[in-house]
Amino acid sequence: MSMNIGILGAGNVGRILGKGLAKAGHRVLISSREPHDPRHFTWKQEVGESGEITSFSEAALLGEIIIAALPWSCLKNVVESIDPAYFKNKTVIDVSNAVYFENGPRLLLNDTSAGEIVQEMLPDSHVVKTLNTVSDKIMIHPHFQVGSPIMFISGNNHASKYQVNAILTDLGWSTIVDLGDIRQSRLQESMMLACVISETYLKSPGSAFALLTH
Repeated sequence: MSMNIGILGAGNVGRILGKGLAKAGHRVLISSREPHDPRHFTWKQEVGESGEITSFSEAALLGEIIIAALPWSCLKNVVESIDPAYFKNKTVIDVSNAVYFENGPRLLLNDTSAGEIVQEMLPDSHVVKTLNTVSDKIMIHPHFQVGSPIMFISGNNHASKYQVNAILTDLGWSTIVDLGDIRQSRLQESMMLACVISETYLKSPGSAFALLTH
C-alpha cells in the first residue's frame, strides 16, 4: 500500500532510503534545514513526482510514517524543533547510532540506547528501531554472493512493527526478525558496533549479519 513517508534528513541515508521507497511506489518527502540547496536537485530528478525536498516540519506533518535519518549529534535538536503534534500516533523509524570513534569505535550510551531515547522524546509516537546495523550502501535491495542478510526490528507497538516490516520488504529485505520491545534496540546498536569492527578487521566494508540455519 502506497504511503506518504517523511524522512528527517537529506544526507546519504535519507536520499538512499527516499529513492528506494519512491521506486517502491511511496510518496517521499526528504527534509533539510536548506531544502532549496542545489545539491538536493539530483535526488529530485531521480525520483520525479514521487518525491519532494522540504523542511523538517513539513516532512513530519505530511508523513504518515516518519524516518529519522539524522546523525545522532543533531537528531535531538531537529526533533525538538518540530511541533510534537506532527509526530503524534505515528510510526517513527529510528536508524541512528550513538557511537564515537576516538581510540576505536565505542557506544556512547551505557545504560540506555538511542532507540529508547528517541521513544522518550516522542512519548505519543511509536518508535521502531531498524536499519541501523548496515551502511547506507546496502540499506536497499541488499545482495550478497553468499547468504541472505537479516534485518532486525524492535519497538513497543505491534501495529507499527507490522508497518515497518512492510517497508523493509519494499526495500528488498526478505529476512526480518522482531527482537521485542524498544529496549532491545540496545542489542541492535551493539550489533552495529560488532559489524563495524568486523568490517575493519576483515577488510570487508558493506557487510551485514546473516543467520545460518540447517
